[in-house]
Order: sequence, then structure tokens, then C-alpha cells
Amino acid sequence: MSGTGRWEKAAEAYATGEHKAGRELELVIEYAAPTGKERVLDIGTGAGHTALALAPRVSEVVLTDPVDAMLATARRLFQTAGLWNAQFVRAGAEQLPFPKASFDIVTTRLAAHHFDDVALAMGQVARVLRPGGVFIFVDTTAPEDLESAAYQDEVELLRDPTHKRIHTERNWAAFIEQAEFRVEKSEVVLKAHDFEPWLERGGEDETTQQRVRTRFLEAPASAVRDLEIVVAEGKVKSFTDRKLVLAARR
Repeated sequence: MSGTGRWEKAAEAYATGEHKAGRELELVIEYAAPTGKERVLDIGTGAGHTALALAPRVSEVVLTDPVDAMLATARRLFQTAGLWNAQFVRAGAEQLPFPKASFDIVTTRLAAHHFDDVALAMGQVARVLRPGGVFIFVDTTAPEDLESAAYQDEVELLRDPTHKRIHTERNWAAFIEQAEFRVEKSEVVLKAHDFEPWLERGGEDETTQQRVRTRFLEAPASAVRDLEIVVAEGKVKSFTDRKLVLAARR
């Protein structure tokens, strides 16, 4: 299945799934501290939950995603909520079609592990964010243990072929600092995932899903520890990963 086809199949699952809430989303609002006047850009918006949470608190939100089906899902989400201060723009993170210094707040939540070029994307964030504006970054972090980090990327890629790479907390911060941002605050949030809904949201066929189930049952001890994999009666029930929430300014 193509990357775009996978996202089209998964768009509705993302609209109704666990991305619509969570401690990391609450921290986005807290770190952004909007006053009602800001123009916000949400990069890799997916079903639009991050932008939706900010929209009532700011002047305008602009949602970008490279997949039309995701933007269509996000647009429906905004219409259902009765929010009209949004624009929906098809764009990849590495080539944002906006002028320099045109946003007060830029967010990207659970999208950067899909970026083709994280460093280039961070440079684009730096370009479009006004001086003194705030960048809020959220994504999964990899364990420091190399074996369990490799395993995490392996099962994420198997479940979702558009996955690129999960970085450690230290490496995510380094990408952001290399774009001349200063990290102001950060927090790592534990996120528990019910296994089957997580697997289904990947949008892959049953054969591929079964391969993912098998790999979880065969997980190395380091990954069982770091991902807190729970198995009962021969079936994977859940696992827990870690989300970095970070606020930075230039």
C-alpha cells in the first residue's frame, strides 16, 4: 500500500483515536500560553487535534499536512466543532509555503518521526516563526538502549511504512538547537497504548498486522522493559512509550 493510501485508510481512525486527547496535548496549550491574538501553524496536523485545541484560544490556525485525506478529516473536525478561524494547506514540513516570520506559534505533534529530513524541517520552522515566537514540539522518544531503540523503529515501520525514525530525547533537542532555537522547557510524558487499536490505526493488512503481533511476542528483554510490553494469555495487551513535549524560542 502506498504511503498516501495508508493515510487515507487511517485518517478516520486518527480522528477518533487516542491522538484527540492526552497529557502531551494539555502541555501544548500550557507551553504555548496563547493570549487570543496569535497566528498559529500546526505542521503535520494529521486529523487536526492539536490545532483544534488551540483554535478557540488564538486568532487563526493554519494546518498543514502532505496528505489530502488528513486535511479533509481535519476540516470536518473543525466544522463539527463550529470553528471557522482555520486554513488547511497541503504541504510537507520541509517546504512550507509561507513568508518569513509569519507565525507567532508553531506546533508539530507526533509528526516528526514521519519527516523525510528533520533538520530541514526545523530550519523551516525557524524561518516562518517570528522572532520571540514559540515552537512547541511533541514526538515519541527512543530509548537510549540501542537494541530496544532499533526494535521500536522496526515495529513502528512494519505497522506503518511511512514511519522514518524515532530519535532519543537528546537527539530531538539537538535538531531543534541546531536550527538556532533555545529550549526553554520540556517534559517527558508516559503514553500507554492499547495494542490492537494502535495496530489497526496503522492501516496495514491482516498479514502485516499479524507480523507485528508476532514481533511483539518475540520482543527482546530490553524492549519489553523499555516499552513496558504487557502480554496476557498469549496476546499483546498494551505497551507504553514516551512523548517529549518541548517549548523553544529563537
